[in-house]
Amino acid sequence: MKKIFLVVLLLSLFLTTHIFAQEKKANLLGLSIVEDILEDDYGLTILDGLFSITIFKNLPATDVFKVYSRWTGTGEHKVRVQIVDPDKKIIKKTNEENIKFENNYETYWFSHDFANTLFNKSGVYWVQAVLDDNVEFEMPLFIQISGEELEYKPKSNLPYITFSLPAIEVYEKDNGLLTVSGVFEYFAFEDFPAKDSFIIANGWCSGNGEFKQHIEILDPDNNIIYVSEPQYFENEPKTINVVYDELEDFVFPKEGYYTVKVFLEDEPVLIYPIIVEKK
Repeated sequence: MKKIFLVVLLLSLFLTTHIFAQEKKANLLGLSIVEDILEDDYGLTILDGLFSITIFKNLPATDVFKVYSRWTGTGEHKVRVQIVDPDKKIIKKTNEENIKFENNYETYWFSHDFANTLFNKSGVYWVQAVLDDNVEFEMPLFIQISGEELEYKPKSNLPYITFSLPAIEVYEKDNGLLTVSGVFEYFAFEDFPAKDSFIIANGWCSGNGEFKQHIEILDPDNNIIYVSEPQYFENEPKTINVVYDELEDFVFPKEGYYTVKVFLEDEPVLIYPIIVEKK
């Protein structure tokens, strides 16, 4: 089998607008299909080998991969990930994972294992994130036979965001798949103001045409302290792009809840918190 991640790298330079007002609600911040989920020497997460297409010589066939999900919110919840076939029938689902947000709007992530997943036919499958038995979000997984061109027409010409997260770097593996390395959940410093260098990586799926994204970061007092330069990217219906912004020596004036806003064509598409605390 061959896994393909159609990607354009644009270097440095599920809309949750009311995320801080919802009570006992969880919000999905990311969903990614990867070869594996690992940990680096510092205990940070590695999303190893993102892909959206698997090409088999023959079908039926089995595949081994993982799905990363990232959540924030309040209260207690159950989450799982499932895959449905082109007829929307569930072919495999993971066990439920429990989330209990001890602190409001902290971030949790899960590694969902899809070892030996059987695909009986080619077509557009859907990876679904399920929260408290409701499907929160789904993204396509294209299963093809070698030499076959799979037809897919998205519902909209606009791409949609599949994840946004702070990390250290993005690089390409020898097999052509991308890895997002050094993904983390919060910042901790001994003193303030404090500085750190990191990236905000955004995954965009589908669409048709050229698009523009930018990000903003707000401090705990809701003041805008960073606005990125616009970044332009092209997407096709089966394409996934990773667009990331490099923040060098970014200054955090004080501890608290900072807010990241991701914009597509100057409209907000994802808003989420990053906790900055004192060691």
